[in-house]
Amino acid sequence: MKEIDKIQYLNVSEISEIFHQKITENEIEKYFEAGKINGIKIENKWHADQEAIDYFIKNVILKERTYNVGLHTIVLSNIKLTGRILDIGGGGQAIISQFKGEQVVAIDSNRNELEEAPDSKGLKVIMDAKELKFLDNTFDTVTAFFTLMYIPVEDFKIIFEEIYRVLKINGNFVIWDVLMPVKGNDKRDIFFIELKVKIFDKIAETGFGVSWDKEINTDTFTNLAKNIGFETLEKKVDKDTIYIRFRKN
Repeated sequence: MKEIDKIQYLNVSEISEIFHQKITENEIEKYFEAGKINGIKIENKWHADQEAIDYFIKNVILKERTYNVGLHTIVLSNIKLTGRILDIGGGGQAIISQFKGEQVVAIDSNRNELEEAPDSKGLKVIMDAKELKFLDNTFDTVTAFFTLMYIPVEDFKIIFEEIYRVLKINGNFVIWDVLMPVKGNDKRDIFFIELKVKIFDKIAETGFGVSWDKEINTDTFTNLAKNIGFETLEKKVDKDTIYIRFRKN
């Protein structure tokens, strides 16, 4: 990052990181060269300010490459999350931490996501969900708020097993995620959902974009959870979103 006249300019690598590297540095370079990102060269390397990046996202990425399922509303105020909570992928907007504060231990494998998360009274830990560093039977609740959509399907089993291990008996595993259809021959390669999350009297607006490289439906999670030993307590589908609550018996 460079600062000129009090304006911050991100380089190609930093812009790619905004998209969790789903759009590569080479692709970002090509967008600059084609004039699709309004950039400047600093020390002979492309840079763009936040205004240019926002315009690029809205007018190029969302129009040319994105399957956008639009705005959805999630109401957390009436959701019961008890005891000590482990939030998988709890960086970024840190919705669960905003909701439950000091009850939450938020983990994320990406340090930047945790550092950029809003301040809360909870704990933030750099950790991979495939190898949780907690003892068995530690948490009353585990949450995954639009996190699994970012994870390769082949990693689901080990993550669910680790969650089962660290949950207490009768503990709950609560998932919010997307219904992601089969891509087929669609040329778009990014799946995107916009969210308005109601947390008591506060509204958090956010969006999640990920490579459109998998299919996700309720069976994706419930079949796997059953094989591991979870009982399904609740299962709801609302347009393009999924809400499921499991219990460790």
